[in-house]
Amino acid sequence: MKYKIIIYFLLLSLFSISCLDDNVIPIDKIELDETATILRYIESVGDFANTDLAPALVYAQEIFSSNSQYYILDIREPQQYINGHIDGAINISAVQLFNIVDSLFNVDPVKKIVVVSQNGQASSYYTCLLRIAGFKNIYSLNYGMASWNMFFSNEWLSALDNKDQSYTNIEYPKKAFTHLPGLEFPAEIVSAKERTIYRVKEIIKKGFAKDINYSENISTGIANTHFLVCYGPVRLYNEFKIGGKGHPENTVWFKDATLFEFRSIYSLQTLPNDQPILIYSGDGQLSACMVAYLTVLGYDVKTLLFGANQLFYLRLNSEPALTEYIFSNSDIMNYPYITGN
Repeated sequence: MKYKIIIYFLLLSLFSISCLDDNVIPIDKIELDETATILRYIESVGDFANTDLAPALVYAQEIFSSNSQYYILDIREPQQYINGHIDGAINISAVQLFNIVDSLFNVDPVKKIVVVSQNGQASSYYTCLLRIAGFKNIYSLNYGMASWNMFFSNEWLSALDNKDQSYTNIEYPKKAFTHLPGLEFPAEIVSAKERTIYRVKEIIKKGFAKDINYSENISTGIANTHFLVCYGPVRLYNEFKIGGKGHPENTVWFKDATLFEFRSIYSLQTLPNDQPILIYSGDGQLSACMVAYLTVLGYDVKTLLFGANQLFYLRLNSEPALTEYIFSNSDIMNYPYITGN
């Protein structure tokens, strides 16, 4: 209850100064190598997205058993929160995340913060943005509220599917190396750290793309306009059997651990800077994190919600190397929840 009071006061103070943020700031276009400066800064402070720490998941069991050790920030719509939420959770708008987390960090830089969304996709995205901004004490609830109680699991369970089987095991080549995207900044924002934080704030304001699913994207010919990426191990990309159909046509494979091919020393700059990019991972949470990282660098990129769970769920279940990515009833803890405000 004490920290809920702290957050309420923070919300009031943020509201009172929000009108001061409406002034138009002059924008100067910078040279392409300034993006490289931001990239070098991100790498110098740990390169979070390209480590085993990403996407900073915490499990429902941990929150249930150690509730008081976390600030719990629920970024779902107000009605979803009213219908049911974790005891002690505070409902905030996602656009408030940076300022709230920054204020909580200043109050207690050690206490952990967990971001809660409906299914873990949006919370992974925002958590990675905040990690890039320097907040090392923030986490995303694995699978979101779907892992807390069956009452919240419909979005995840309805996403589990086996889609179009015009898949292939062809290993499509990466593109040639090219320069990083260009970015724009207010003239007075000079240092790499300031520019990184500015990017994070601006991206948070734009929200998270919640409707990137298979039927509205890959199956409708998006491969003709988007650069498709599978981010994960080889078994996620290729099906290891004769005549295997591992991935949608034209999908390019980028390895995660241990190479982390989105690193600048590997294949980052083979990503197109003039074409939309769509990434899928095992369950969508890691790809959401990578989308956060790449968006900071200026790429036009989105994540396929729920990842391979809506592309080839049966294959995830049948291959031992892939079972870590499946969402199932065993992931739903059925913990008690609170209704109302």
